[in-house]
Amino acid sequence: MATPAIEFSGVTKVFQRRFGGVQVAALSNISFEVARGEVCAFLGPNGAGKTTSMNILMGFIYASSGRSRVFGYEPGDVRAKERIGFLPENFAFYRYLNAEKLLQFHLRLSGRQLADPGALIASLLAKVKLDSYKGLKIGKYSRGMVQRLGIAQALLGDPELLMLDEPTSGLDPAGRKEVRDLILALKAEGKTIFLSSHILSEVEQICDRVIIIDRGQMVRAGTMQEMLAEDNRVEIIVDQLPEEMEQAIKEQGASVEREAHRVRIAVDVAHKRALAEMLWAGGCDVVSLTPMKTSLEETFLKLVAEGGAQQ
Repeated sequence: MATPAIEFSGVTKVFQRRFGGVQVAALSNISFEVARGEVCAFLGPNGAGKTTSMNILMGFIYASSGRSRVFGYEPGDVRAKERIGFLPENFAFYRYLNAEKLLQFHLRLSGRQLADPGALIASLLAKVKLDSYKGLKIGKYSRGMVQRLGIAQALLGDPELLMLDEPTSGLDPAGRKEVRDLILALKAEGKTIFLSSHILSEVEQICDRVIIIDRGQMVRAGTMQEMLAEDNRVEIIVDQLPEEMEQAIKEQGASVEREAHRVRIAVDVAHKRALAEMLWAGGCDVVSLTPMKTSLEETFLKLVAEGGAQQ
């Protein structure tokens, strides 16, 4: 079995305030894994501990207790760092350089040796749709253009793991779609993407797995399909429903919504078979029977509002 790209096992981080000796727990016994090749969303409200967790994985700070690994190595180990591309939420580039010169500088910092570094830089600028602006000074870039340049620099070392903190921040709808498409293309290349974002509708479109934390504690982790399953309920669509059957169906805890040419019935999964047989016996044509889903945003808000429960 392959070593996970990311491992957190019982990680706790406590900060000591300089004055007053007050201890602040940023993370409390957090455990999760991210498999290689996954696109995993790391979600939580502001102050939840997402940036602290990413800083631990990057080796910028150390956990107070617990175990963390990147491809089996301790964070901060050069063998881990050389496999990571990182885009922090708040970053700044030297405004008097152009994109080409900036990427040349970061490529030298990465230590990656190439026969033709110019070809790599040109391909990355084309990938993030900045090739037409490669000679323009970064100080004249829009916020979205700077964000895309940040993604390009994160890809310079051909990383196996990309850690992206708010990768679509500052982008317009077209720019966000370009970043989504880029992330999916990188996944197709076999890369692992670990990202934080507040735009949950986009996360829902591109991620395989979701981890939610709140106030430094694990709330829930699971596949996207598990996250969107709605309380073990199913939706049954029938072509028609006699009025005399509706009351009997509602007595089983079902809800009924009539439309122009069909009827939607929502019921707990425990009653789906009995209800389907009742409908067939009553002469109704069952068009479909599918698990009900919610949106990631609805699930997130519900879990955070309730304080969540580790699963």
